[in-house]
Amino acid sequence: MSRNKNEQQVDLEKFNDAPSLFGYELIRDILIPNLLGTDMHEILYWAGKELARQYPLQNRQDIILFFDKAGFGSIELSKDQRTKQVYTLSGEIVQARLEHVQPSFNLEAGFLAEQIQMQDNLYTEALTEVNIKTKIITFIVKSDTQDRLSIEEPLTHFILNDTKDKKNKFFEQGESILPSRSSKYER
Repeated sequence: MSRNKNEQQVDLEKFNDAPSLFGYELIRDILIPNLLGTDMHEILYWAGKELARQYPLQNRQDIILFFDKAGFGSIELSKDQRTKQVYTLSGEIVQARLEHVQPSFNLEAGFLAEQIQMQDNLYTEALTEVNIKTKIITFIVKSDTQDRLSIEEPLTHFILNDTKDKKNKFFEQGESILPSRSSKYER
């Protein structure tokens, strides 16, 4: 992978301090719903898409790392088909949020849909299913292969690398660290 001279490297280890779950829940599940009211789910979905545009990621592995570092939870691809992908979101933060309120995970859904849309250049949307019993969130991500987008590539994109995970080949190759600047998406 070629490096642009404008790239910056940031050690993700400095982002390892976990925020207070109470503080996170207070903002995400009490304050924001009060501010947004009945339009909360739609606004959060589009806010997630905008957040993805602000932090365009290079690949699916970077999405997984972003979810972890952003405190969204642990996301993994559980089903991959040509036009449909199913992701599951779990973890301590997801369990904590589900125990106290009926939280919205539309911010995460919008973020995921937009990242995949930008990476694949296909119109993409995500649906959210909440399973309170198992405390797992499912995102059903669908892409329209007939509707190719002409998306301008961002001037910068972020490539994540968690230096603790040496088992994954992606990391062993020493790809790159957040944030990184590049003029093109590299696949």
